[in-house]
Amino acid sequence: MTDILNKNLDNVQSDTDLFGVKIEKLSMRDRIGFLPISIWEPNWNIVKELKPIVGDDGSSRELVGGKMALPGSKYTTSIFNPHLAQMILSAYCPTKAKIYDPFAGGGTRGFIATAMGHTYSGIEIRKEEVDRIKEQQTILSKSFEIKIGDSQNRYYDNNSFDFCYTCPPYYNLEVYSKLEDDLSNAPTYNDFLCMMLKVMRTTYELMRVDTLTIFVVGNFRNKEGELLHFNGDIVSIAKNVGYKLHDELIFWGASKCASQRCGQFEANRKSVRVHEYIIVLRK
Repeated sequence: MTDILNKNLDNVQSDTDLFGVKIEKLSMRDRIGFLPISIWEPNWNIVKELKPIVGDDGSSRELVGGKMALPGSKYTTSIFNPHLAQMILSAYCPTKAKIYDPFAGGGTRGFIATAMGHTYSGIEIRKEEVDRIKEQQTILSKSFEIKIGDSQNRYYDNNSFDFCYTCPPYYNLEVYSKLEDDLSNAPTYNDFLCMMLKVMRTTYELMRVDTLTIFVVGNFRNKEGELLHFNGDIVSIAKNVGYKLHDELIFWGASKCASQRCGQFEANRKSVRVHEYIIVLRK
């Protein structure tokens, strides 16, 4: 457990041989724990190891907009994969970084970042979710900053953070609250994207120059069955506020039970979506 949490591209570890000679571990597997190719998959054994650090399986949270579980999810709310959080931080985040997260719900990214030695600050619009995360902090003896607020607004000075990673709501696929400024309550998808633009602009302003911001997103179907190109829309919004597209990866993180839904393909000619995109933006 300690070894995986110490992985970082900027932190070269070493061993000493029988003769006392220091041998640096310079391979990518040694430094970040995996090969940095364009398709990432979680190690489910590591996921199990990291779960106690996070302490969240979604069972304590319910949606207000109906119980629409995401593919491969046991519960009605989606859970950010803790190994994906560790992989992102190991590969892209500098050591001992000040991290910003405009959508901090769930707490996974905060707990993993803190366990890896970073300073994490997150924004979450739902008071009950912030209270739940703070209660979990007490249980796990971990502490990081999480504010009740709307991430369309600014709560910190400009150029305050070294890194950002987050996972935004997927429009109204999961409706989290009845709050007017909750992005999952946007009347239309275009309204949702306008709200996302405000979040992206604020995030851009909070980041220092020459830093990375990562959004984990996936394309999804609306309630009428139309496939929304959320991935491309996020990139367009990011470029609109000044970001440059630095990298794009595929995260194939669906559970094996997702393949059981392939039998529906004959009826609807719609593939089973098992991946998300890791959008890496540079200021």
